[in-house]
Amino acid sequence: MNWFERLRDRHIFRTAFIYLGGAWASMEAIGFFVDNYGWSRTVLDVAVLLIVLGFPAALIIAWYHGESGKQQLQKTEASLLLTLCVLAAIGTFRLSTAAENPGAQSARVDTDAIPAATIDLGERSVAVLPFVNSTGVDSLDWLGPGMSDMLTTNLAQTGALRVVSPQRLFELLRQEGHAETDRIPQERAMEIASRSGARTMVHGSILGTADDLALDAQLIDLSDGTIVAAERARGSDVFALADTVAERLASTLARGVEYQMAAAPEKSPMELTGDVDKFREYQAGVRTAWSQLDGDSLEVRYHLVDMLEMMPGREDEARRALEEIIQIAPDEAQAVGRLARIAIVQGDTAAADSLILRYSGLEKDERKVHTGSGQLLERAARFDEARDAYRQALRIEPDNTMLLDLLARTYLRANDPAGARAEMEAFLSGSMPTVESEAHLLIGDAWAWEGRFGEARAAYGRAAAVGEREGLPELEAAGRESSLWVDALLDPEVGVSRINRSVWTLLDLGRGETALNLVEAADRLYVRDSDRLYPVEFHTILYLKGRVYELLGKPRAAMAAYGKLLKGWGDVLGEIPRMSD
Repeated sequence: MNWFERLRDRHIFRTAFIYLGGAWASMEAIGFFVDNYGWSRTVLDVAVLLIVLGFPAALIIAWYHGESGKQQLQKTEASLLLTLCVLAAIGTFRLSTAAENPGAQSARVDTDAIPAATIDLGERSVAVLPFVNSTGVDSLDWLGPGMSDMLTTNLAQTGALRVVSPQRLFELLRQEGHAETDRIPQERAMEIASRSGARTMVHGSILGTADDLALDAQLIDLSDGTIVAAERARGSDVFALADTVAERLASTLARGVEYQMAAAPEKSPMELTGDVDKFREYQAGVRTAWSQLDGDSLEVRYHLVDMLEMMPGREDEARRALEEIIQIAPDEAQAVGRLARIAIVQGDTAAADSLILRYSGLEKDERKVHTGSGQLLERAARFDEARDAYRQALRIEPDNTMLLDLLARTYLRANDPAGARAEMEAFLSGSMPTVESEAHLLIGDAWAWEGRFGEARAAYGRAAAVGEREGLPELEAAGRESSLWVDALLDPEVGVSRINRSVWTLLDLGRGETALNLVEAADRLYVRDSDRLYPVEFHTILYLKGRVYELLGKPRAAMAAYGKLLKGWGDVLGEIPRMSD
């Protein structure tokens, strides 16, 4: 009889197969309890040791007792089994005592669980952790992974950074034996990120409500745990939040110097055509939310309307979505107001008038009634009626500088900067410094609109003086930034860089309307004297115009500005009027 037949007759193969199957099931069960019920890792280590030593023990027993008939314990068998038992006892004792020693346990975790990174991705490398949904709303859980994915994409698209995605971090966590998870433990975050080879990591959370989200992000140096930069962006458009934070963090990483609030990265004109694709990414995110939430949710339906309004030519779909909202909630003033806006866009004046009147009856907040009606009338180019509405809103909230911005803009949209200056003069003698400073800024915008930048600088200087006099640095900074921006615009050598930084500073100060006025004034400067300035800067103006419109919640105007960037370079230059025209 050969060896194979002897092994088969003594059931060695069957014993090995059954033992290995039982060992695998036992390890899975023990691993589950260790991961989910707080069992000590030592239990798993001891189990592995006993299973490894038990395998030869099972084969020995099968060899000596696998044949039929009465069997007796032999000396050789007893010696082998005793040796394995002694090894099992010693190993169990060593593992148990090592677990009771914190120093030894810590050393084992440091050397085995989290080995040092085998590669170094370099100075400009960053690992993006999954963002935490801190809104308290379960229906917004999709924003956490969605925001971190968009931020990862935006950082990677700069071309200057090496970015480690959240998926790679989860993979590293699974390599340690952890079960599938959608979060990285806070206490392990720096260790896992370091293991990826990155030198910095981005950790963030999402706060607020669906209509007013706040994205907090921190850039952390993995060598010492210090916070290199901290960013906060607010708004309802997740694309805009991710884009804004990515630009600022990328600026910090790319420069490798101390972070400055106003310094935004510059983009080459040929890289700007991706913005429309990012709108489509936002659309995909909305569709994901739609599939995850209840179909009758007004919040989701408003998200759908937001998405449709960003896509030119889809007004009818947006109108139908709003009509469905009104069927669910007949007294929803916001839906009626947005229907009026679509009617204005489509040129249906009778429907727009009826909807504006209906909106005024449904909106409970009197200031919102006048403001909303004014914005709708302004969109319909009915500027005199819009001004009356804004004035009534200002009587209710005389310190609301946003209303002052809207009032001045009705004159600029009607190409009446002199009217804007005359209207703002009435607000220069009041007792509210913020209103007085704002009025000076808007007078400066009106001068800039006409291309009279000397007068504009003087008005901006008076706005800064109000801030200095009242000890309000944000007012002083807004006036100073506006003056510097105009100076830079007139100097092509530094124009692009200075325009970019100053617009972002104005946005950080909450001066979005001022930023937009200045960008439009720059646009007019090119129309007036385009022979004097470089064509590349015209592309920069178009991009900034689109971004400011977007951040101010004017997606259709943003798309119009971006649309010009999608044309051929020669087509854009051909549209710039010359002075000789």
